[in-house]
Amino acid sequence: MIGDTSFGLMLLAPRRLVGGRWRYVWKCRIGAALGVVGVLCSLLSHLSTDAQAQAPLQTIDAANTTIAGAVANRSAAKPKPPRQDANSTAVPELAAAADSDARSPETAASITLPTRVLSRAEVVASNSARLARMGHHVIIGYHVFAQAKSLVERRAIAGVFITDHNARGRSAAALKGEIDSLQAIRKAQGLQPLIIAADQEGGAVSRLSPPLQRQQSLGQLIAKLPNDTVRKSAVEAYASLQAEQLRRLGVTVNFAPVVDLNLNPKNRRDGETQLRSRAIDDEPFLVAKVAGWYCATLAKSGIMCTLKHFPGLGRVSRDTHVVTGEISASEGQLELNDWVPFRRLMDKPYIATMLGHVRVGSIDKSTPASYSKVIITDLIRKRWKHQGLLITDDFSMGAITRSHDRVGGAAIKALQAGADLVLVSFSEKHYDAVMSALLDADEKSLFDGDMRAASLARIVSATSKSPAESLAKSN
Repeated sequence: MIGDTSFGLMLLAPRRLVGGRWRYVWKCRIGAALGVVGVLCSLLSHLSTDAQAQAPLQTIDAANTTIAGAVANRSAAKPKPPRQDANSTAVPELAAAADSDARSPETAASITLPTRVLSRAEVVASNSARLARMGHHVIIGYHVFAQAKSLVERRAIAGVFITDHNARGRSAAALKGEIDSLQAIRKAQGLQPLIIAADQEGGAVSRLSPPLQRQQSLGQLIAKLPNDTVRKSAVEAYASLQAEQLRRLGVTVNFAPVVDLNLNPKNRRDGETQLRSRAIDDEPFLVAKVAGWYCATLAKSGIMCTLKHFPGLGRVSRDTHVVTGEISASEGQLELNDWVPFRRLMDKPYIATMLGHVRVGSIDKSTPASYSKVIITDLIRKRWKHQGLLITDDFSMGAITRSHDRVGGAAIKALQAGADLVLVSFSEKHYDAVMSALLDADEKSLFDGDMRAASLARIVSATSKSPAESLAKSN
């Protein structure tokens, strides 16, 4: 009888409790069956006449709970203590804050997305002041120019991201004409210029080539050069050519250089990321020097560079175009290696930093850096006292669209944490969801007024001041 009962209850366990993986059920069948027997005996001894009518449902629920517990107990490994370097600089309060956020019901409850996504017509027809206020923090990519133009006219975006599909089969003059027409609208509105962003790293990521001249990557450029004197000269010549072409097109921010370290390149399975062909080197101080020469040269031509992708993709083996990546290294390891290029350069006023969709397990196990309060607020803004421009990596990537927060919730959390700009490359698909969430959050006063004012000041400074001016003042 015991065997029959346990087998029947196993069949009743819904797939959702075991993730559709029946092998887990079979592995824990015996242990679960014994637990079920205990639950059934307890239930039968306490049931009243009226409650007995509900016994089948209660039995199923109890069985499901016991089975789920057995699966969890069997599969859960004892947590390993975090590895610490002898030189580790891990900050306990950051990890504690991450655990606190993960446990706190208030944190989860603070983000309630609107019940439906507004249509584009509803977005552009919404309260103009609120739309402009939230639009200050969003950069979009576009396939349909008329839609981008409509958003500029409504002050609903901070800038546009131009990439391969915008340039394909077109001349530089035609693309510049589009950009100029958008900037003319902005000028007539009496606002600072739009951010015009590009992703022209060189090498595999040369989104605007053609019509722009294709160049090798910075890593390829310096690979066989003998010393810093030769390297600096080569990097400055390379960056000068690239900057001049971008400037003639109207680009004001370039999403380069990649300062992720080229760690373990032969064993990477990072799909579209292809870091081994994009990274400069595996030696952090060399990466910092090359990136510094590159960014200073771009600034002379009035273009802001972007260090990417903090906290670094060098240790990440997964493709964040598809899923979130994770770094298991300690803070000490990251401070002494991966974060060296960022820390040495990111405070310069002509440099922006891009936040990647990567979790740092030693600091925030649950949320990618691109919208983690622990990473952005506690580490970057408070501990490092960084007041530079922070841009998220693309929110149209799978790491965000497939996350439990989705693009809307992630956008709210990014701005709440202290990111300045949210990048949405596929605006036709994701802008409405992002803006619906931001408009709703603003109406509910979910953004700190002082933080938002500081963020707006950073954006205005970055778009109204020439990087060349900022470079001159920093020297």
